[in-house]
Amino acid sequence: MNTKRAWVVALATIFAGIALALVQNKVAPCMLVLQEALNIDMATAGWLSSVFSLVGIVIAIPAAVILNKIGPKWGGIIALVCAIGGSLLGLAVENTAVLMISRIIEGMGVGLMSVIGPAVIAMWFPETKRGLPMSIWAVYQMCAQAVMFFLGGVLTFNFGWQGMWWFGLAACVVALVFYVVCVKSPRPEESYADVESEEVSIMEGIKAPYPWLMSLVTMCFCIACFGFVNWVATCWTETLGWSLDEANNWVACFSLGAVFAAIILGSILNKVRNHKLFGSIALLVYGVVVVWGMVFMSPMLAIPFVIIYAFADAGFPCVLWTMTAQTVKKPELAGVALGVVSIGFNLGILLGAPIVGALAQSFGWTITAFVMCGFCVLAALLLVPLKLYSASNGSAATQEGTEVLA
Repeated sequence: MNTKRAWVVALATIFAGIALALVQNKVAPCMLVLQEALNIDMATAGWLSSVFSLVGIVIAIPAAVILNKIGPKWGGIIALVCAIGGSLLGLAVENTAVLMISRIIEGMGVGLMSVIGPAVIAMWFPETKRGLPMSIWAVYQMCAQAVMFFLGGVLTFNFGWQGMWWFGLAACVVALVFYVVCVKSPRPEESYADVESEEVSIMEGIKAPYPWLMSLVTMCFCIACFGFVNWVATCWTETLGWSLDEANNWVACFSLGAVFAAIILGSILNKVRNHKLFGSIALLVYGVVVVWGMVFMSPMLAIPFVIIYAFADAGFPCVLWTMTAQTVKKPELAGVALGVVSIGFNLGILLGAPIVGALAQSFGWTITAFVMCGFCVLAALLLVPLKLYSASNGSAATQEGTEVLA
């Protein structure tokens, strides 16, 4: 393993993921400004954000096909070009319909990279070394959310909603340059997951049961996680008397904290043999922390909550993508497995906010928090029958793999 080269490729790929996530998350911080500028209602404004999840669900399996046929280099370039083109289209025409089309184009880029990113890391790193790079990859969305919430006020105050679009566009242009220069596939004999192999059967990967089980686990977690993140600021304004700006700042703080937590957890994860147990514990801990955040939260506990939540939030995502690449017998099928799990990931994002919002409106925050905790418990239970496969006993590029209960 060429460690230096592997990390250069991984960091360029992670930066590309963050740049695309900046584009994805640029709507929420400027939602009110966007509504006033385009004279649109809350539902339409919400779709400008959530359309990404729909595109992600539709493109997940095609992304695996694209990854196999043209490789991660060109696949990533196409993803970034989609984001750049969509951003330019949105800036060129101040029209709601055109803006929605531009968001769909951008969403195609994000959907592609959500499969390509972890596949690149799986190609360059063996199973025993994937923990840290996969953990950093796992929080690319949280990093982008924190950046956009921190900069949203400044950018929209000085440049209107277009400021968020220009910022995301600039990030993607820079990321494209780094991606073109730094990212390439390892030689087939040196690849730990040769997703470009001509012998890859997409249908074989789709028929494998454990990626779908992992997808269901991920969906349950994302319903709880993205439901919590979308509504916790509203909960705090109602229960703690904070202003919305103050509550949003705390949300941005724990999103940023999750990035640092992921680096720490990723270093630990490389030394953990039982990833399934790690994931189950992380899911249960997250469920407990959600109940704390919505039911027992106190202004005096804001700082310790942010620190603890950051680690809880990063726990399962850190191990998710590492395990996903091992849910198929052949390492070459990792790209297909990642596509399948991306379906659950995006479906959970899509359903999280409306489910939690409806529960809160009908039953209040306490019951809502315990329901979200229930989703985490269900996810932990679904991990029990999951089987993971290892290719560490031979060439990861050619060996089917040895089944291990991890």
